[in-house]
Amino acid sequence: MKLLRSLFIVTIIALFGSSVYAQNLLENKSGIGPRFGYYKAPDAEDGTMFFGVQSRFRGKIFGGELAFEYRGEQDYTVSGGELSVRQIPVTASLMAYVPVAPNFQPYGVAGLGAYYTITDYDGNFINSDTETQVNVGYHLGFGLDLPISNAAALNIDYRYLYLDGDNENLPEKEYSGNAITGGLTFYF
Repeated sequence: MKLLRSLFIVTIIALFGSSVYAQNLLENKSGIGPRFGYYKAPDAEDGTMFFGVQSRFRGKIFGGELAFEYRGEQDYTVSGGELSVRQIPVTASLMAYVPVAPNFQPYGVAGLGAYYTITDYDGNFINSDTETQVNVGYHLGFGLDLPISNAAALNIDYRYLYLDGDNENLPEKEYSGNAITGGLTFYF
C-alpha cells in the first residue's frame, strides 16, 4: 500500500512539475487549417455535420480564432409544415489556455459570430419562398489543443451556441445548440 501511495505521489509531482516547466510548442505562432464537426439545436429533428476553415493565433496564455463554416440542413416541424435551416457562420473567439504540458493544452473559449441563415419552407406557409437573414450569436465552451509537432496541432472542443433567430414561422423554436468541433491547424 505504501508503494502504491508513493508511486501515486511521485506521478502527481511529475505531472505538476512538468506543467511548471512546460514549453508551449505553439507559443507566439499563427496557423490555418480545416475544421469539421456536429451541431444540433434542441428543437431540430436531427443534428447536422459541418465543415470549414479556421485560423488560430497563439500566445502563452491567450489566443484567438477566426472561423468560417458551412452547416448542413436541420429540419423543424411546425404547425404549418416543415422548415429546413442551413447556416454559414463567421465567428471570432478568444481562448484562454491552461499550460498543463507541452502536448496537452486545455482552454476555455468565448466568442461572437454572424450567422447567415437560409430557411426553406415546405408546407402551408404564407411565405413559401426561401428566406435568408443574418443573425448575431455568441458561444461559450472549452477545448483541448494536442500539438503533434512545433508546426501542427489537433484540436477538439465543445461550444454552446446562443443564437436567436427572428423567424416569425419559428416563434417557439430555437437555433441555439451544441457544437462539437475538431480541427487540424498548421502553424507558421
